[in-house]
Amino acid sequence: RYRLRQVLAMERLRTRISSDLHDDVGSLLSGLAMQTELLEANANEQDKKRLHKIASISRNAVSQMRDLVWSIDSRRETVADLIERMRELAEELLLPRDIAFQLNDVEIKNPQKKLQAQTKQHLFLIYKEAINNIVKHSDATSVNVKIINTGRNCQFSIKDNGSKKKAHKSTGLGLANMKMRAEQLEAKLDFNHSDGFGIYLELPFQM
Repeated sequence: RYRLRQVLAMERLRTRISSDLHDDVGSLLSGLAMQTELLEANANEQDKKRLHKIASISRNAVSQMRDLVWSIDSRRETVADLIERMRELAEELLLPRDIAFQLNDVEIKNPQKKLQAQTKQHLFLIYKEAINNIVKHSDATSVNVKIINTGRNCQFSIKDNGSKKKAHKSTGLGLANMKMRAEQLEAKLDFNHSDGFGIYLELPFQM
Protein backbone atom coordinates (compact mmCIF):
# COMPACT_ATOMS: atom_id res chain seq x y z
CA ARG A 1 0.00 0.00 0.00
CA TYR A 2 2.88 2.32 0.77
CA ARG A 3 4.44 1.71 -2.65
CA LEU A 4 1.09 2.26 -4.34
CA ARG A 5 0.63 5.57 -2.53
CA GLN A 6 4.13 6.62 -3.62
CA VAL A 7 3.39 5.76 -7.26
CA LEU A 8 0.08 7.65 -7.20
CA ALA A 9 1.73 10.64 -5.54
CA MET A 10 4.42 10.70 -8.23
CA GLU A 11 1.81 10.54 -11.00
CA ARG A 12 -0.08 13.46 -9.45
CA LEU A 13 3.17 15.41 -9.19
CA ARG A 14 4.02 14.75 -12.86
CA THR A 15 0.53 15.83 -13.90
CA ARG A 16 0.71 19.02 -11.85
CA ILE A 17 4.18 19.95 -13.14
CA SER A 18 3.22 19.33 -16.77
CA SER A 19 0.02 21.37 -16.36
CA ASP A 20 1.87 24.26 -14.70
CA LEU A 21 4.57 24.28 -17.38
CA HIS A 22 1.96 24.27 -20.13
CA ASP A 23 -0.30 26.93 -18.62
CA ASP A 24 2.28 29.28 -17.08
CA VAL A 25 5.65 29.01 -18.82
CA GLY A 26 4.14 28.03 -22.18
CA SER A 27 1.76 30.98 -22.12
CA LEU A 28 4.57 33.41 -21.23
CA LEU A 29 6.75 32.20 -24.09
CA SER A 30 3.85 32.34 -26.57
CA GLY A 31 3.03 35.87 -25.39
CA LEU A 32 6.66 36.92 -25.81
CA ALA A 33 6.71 35.60 -29.37
CA MET A 34 3.45 37.37 -30.25
CA GLN A 35 4.56 40.72 -28.78
CA THR A 36 7.90 40.48 -30.57
CA GLU A 37 6.16 39.81 -33.89
CA LEU A 38 3.93 42.86 -33.37
CA LEU A 39 6.98 45.05 -32.71
CA GLU A 40 8.71 43.55 -35.74
CA ALA A 41 5.92 44.75 -38.05
CA ASN A 42 6.67 48.43 -37.29
CA ALA A 43 10.42 48.25 -36.71
CA ASN A 44 13.23 49.45 -38.96
CA GLU A 45 15.19 46.93 -41.02
CA GLN A 46 18.02 46.56 -38.52
CA ASP A 47 15.69 45.96 -35.57
CA LYS A 48 13.45 43.66 -37.63
CA LYS A 49 16.23 41.10 -37.92
CA ARG A 50 16.85 41.14 -34.17
CA LEU A 51 13.16 40.94 -33.33
CA HIS A 52 12.62 38.16 -35.85
CA LYS A 53 15.41 36.17 -34.18
CA ILE A 54 13.87 36.69 -30.72
CA ALA A 55 10.46 35.60 -32.01
CA SER A 56 11.98 32.52 -33.66
CA ILE A 57 13.80 31.54 -30.47
CA SER A 58 10.59 32.01 -28.48
CA ARG A 59 8.59 29.83 -30.88
CA ASN A 60 11.27 27.15 -30.72
CA ALA A 61 11.21 27.31 -26.92
CA VAL A 62 7.43 26.83 -27.00
CA SER A 63 7.89 23.74 -29.17
CA GLN A 64 10.58 22.34 -26.85
CA MET A 65 8.36 23.06 -23.86
CA ARG A 66 5.46 21.23 -25.47
CA ASP A 67 7.57 18.11 -25.95
CA LEU A 68 8.84 18.30 -22.37
CA VAL A 69 5.30 18.67 -21.01
CA TRP A 70 4.12 15.72 -23.09
CA SER A 71 7.00 13.51 -21.98
CA ILE A 72 6.34 13.95 -18.24
CA ASP A 73 2.54 14.05 -18.35
CA SER A 74 1.30 10.86 -16.64
CA ARG A 75 -1.97 11.14 -18.57
CA ARG A 76 -0.15 10.51 -21.87
CA GLU A 77 1.87 7.36 -21.32
CA THR A 78 0.45 4.62 -23.56
CA VAL A 79 1.85 3.31 -26.84
CA ALA A 80 -1.14 4.93 -28.59
CA ASP A 81 -0.22 8.31 -27.07
CA LEU A 82 3.33 7.94 -28.37
CA ILE A 83 2.12 7.09 -31.88
CA GLU A 84 -0.28 10.04 -31.86
CA ARG A 85 2.50 12.48 -30.87
CA MET A 86 4.77 11.03 -33.55
CA ARG A 87 2.10 11.65 -36.19
CA GLU A 88 1.58 15.21 -34.91
CA LEU A 89 5.30 15.98 -35.15
CA ALA A 90 5.50 14.60 -38.70
CA GLU A 91 2.53 16.74 -39.76
CA GLU A 92 4.10 19.83 -38.19
CA LEU A 93 7.55 19.40 -39.74
CA LEU A 94 7.27 17.27 -42.88
CA LEU A 95 3.98 18.20 -44.56
CA PRO A 96 4.77 21.95 -44.88
CA ARG A 97 7.88 20.90 -46.87
CA ASP A 98 5.88 18.55 -49.11
CA ILE A 99 7.54 15.47 -47.64
CA ALA A 100 5.13 12.55 -47.66
CA PHE A 101 4.86 10.60 -44.44
CA GLN A 102 3.70 7.09 -43.65
CA LEU A 103 3.62 5.39 -40.25
CA ASN A 104 3.01 1.64 -40.28
CA ASP A 105 1.92 0.54 -36.80
CA VAL A 106 -0.51 -2.25 -37.71
CA GLU A 107 1.56 -4.85 -35.85
CA ILE A 108 1.27 -3.11 -32.49
CA LYS A 109 -0.39 -5.67 -30.25
CA ASN A 110 -1.40 -3.55 -27.29
CA PRO A 111 -1.83 0.18 -28.06
CA GLN A 112 -3.05 0.82 -24.51
CA LYS A 113 0.13 -0.61 -22.98
CA LYS A 114 1.67 1.89 -20.57
CA LEU A 115 5.24 2.95 -21.16
CA GLN A 116 7.58 4.16 -18.47
CA ALA A 117 8.11 7.94 -18.63
CA GLN A 118 11.80 7.59 -19.54
CA THR A 119 11.09 4.93 -22.17
CA LYS A 120 8.48 7.13 -23.81
CA GLN A 121 10.79 10.14 -23.71
CA HIS A 122 13.83 8.33 -25.12
CA LEU A 123 11.83 6.81 -27.99
CA PHE A 124 10.20 10.09 -28.92
CA LEU A 125 13.44 12.13 -28.78
CA ILE A 126 15.29 9.61 -31.00
CA TYR A 127 12.41 9.93 -33.46
CA LYS A 128 12.38 13.74 -33.18
CA GLU A 129 16.12 13.99 -33.83
CA ALA A 130 15.71 11.85 -36.96
CA ILE A 131 12.78 13.91 -38.30
CA ASN A 132 14.56 17.20 -37.59
CA ASN A 133 17.63 16.06 -39.50
CA ILE A 134 15.55 14.97 -42.48
CA VAL A 135 13.96 18.42 -42.57
CA LYS A 136 17.27 20.28 -42.21
CA HIS A 137 19.69 18.19 -44.25
CA SER A 138 17.91 15.80 -46.60
CA ASP A 139 16.34 16.31 -50.05
CA ALA A 140 13.93 13.47 -49.29
CA THR A 141 10.37 13.52 -50.61
CA SER A 142 9.03 10.73 -48.40
CA VAL A 143 9.59 9.24 -44.96
CA ASN A 144 8.47 5.79 -43.87
CA VAL A 145 8.24 4.83 -40.20
CA LYS A 146 7.64 1.22 -39.17
CA ILE A 147 7.02 -0.47 -35.84
CA ILE A 148 7.24 -4.25 -36.15
CA ASN A 149 7.00 -6.80 -33.35
CA THR A 150 9.25 -9.83 -33.89
CA GLY A 151 9.23 -12.53 -31.24
CA ARG A 152 10.20 -10.90 -27.98
CA ASN A 153 11.57 -7.74 -29.56
CA CYS A 154 10.28 -4.71 -31.46
CA GLN A 155 11.92 -3.09 -34.50
CA PHE A 156 11.46 0.66 -34.86
CA SER A 157 12.69 2.19 -38.12
CA ILE A 158 12.73 5.66 -39.73
CA LYS A 159 13.66 5.64 -43.45
CA ASP A 160 13.77 8.45 -46.00
CA ASN A 161 14.44 8.41 -49.76
CA GLY A 162 16.98 11.22 -49.89
CA SER A 163 19.88 11.12 -52.35
CA LYS A 164 23.51 10.43 -51.44
CA LYS A 165 24.41 14.01 -52.41
CA LYS A 166 22.41 15.21 -49.42
CA ALA A 167 23.00 12.58 -46.80
CA HIS A 168 21.71 12.66 -43.27
CA LYS A 169 24.00 14.92 -41.22
CA SER A 170 23.14 14.54 -37.59
CA THR A 171 25.35 16.76 -35.46
CA GLY A 172 27.91 15.04 -33.27
CA LEU A 173 25.79 15.86 -30.24
CA GLY A 174 22.60 14.66 -31.94
CA LEU A 175 24.18 11.34 -32.88
CA ALA A 176 25.69 10.97 -29.42
CA ASN A 177 22.30 11.65 -27.85
CA MET A 178 20.66 9.01 -30.04
CA LYS A 179 23.25 6.45 -28.95
CA MET A 180 22.91 7.46 -25.30
CA ARG A 181 19.14 7.10 -25.42
CA ALA A 182 19.42 3.72 -27.16
CA GLU A 183 21.75 2.55 -24.39
CA GLN A 184 19.25 3.73 -21.76
CA LEU A 185 16.60 1.66 -23.53
CA GLU A 186 19.01 -1.32 -23.71
CA ALA A 187 18.33 -1.23 -27.45
CA LYS A 188 20.48 -1.80 -30.53
CA LEU A 189 20.85 1.25 -32.82
CA ASP A 190 21.99 1.01 -36.47
CA PHE A 191 22.25 3.41 -39.42
CA ASN A 192 21.98 2.62 -43.13
CA HIS A 193 22.96 4.95 -45.98
CA SER A 194 21.71 2.90 -48.96
CA ASP A 195 18.72 4.26 -50.93
CA GLY A 196 18.31 7.23 -48.62
CA PHE A 197 19.04 7.16 -44.92
CA GLY A 198 17.62 4.79 -42.32
CA ILE A 199 17.69 4.60 -38.54
CA TYR A 200 16.92 1.19 -37.06
CA LEU A 201 16.26 0.61 -33.38
CA GLU A 202 15.80 -2.89 -31.97
CA LEU A 203 13.99 -2.70 -28.64
CA PRO A 204 14.16 -5.46 -25.99
CA PHE A 205 10.38 -5.44 -25.55
CA GLN A 206 7.21 -5.51 -27.65
CA MET A 207 4.78 -2.68 -28.29
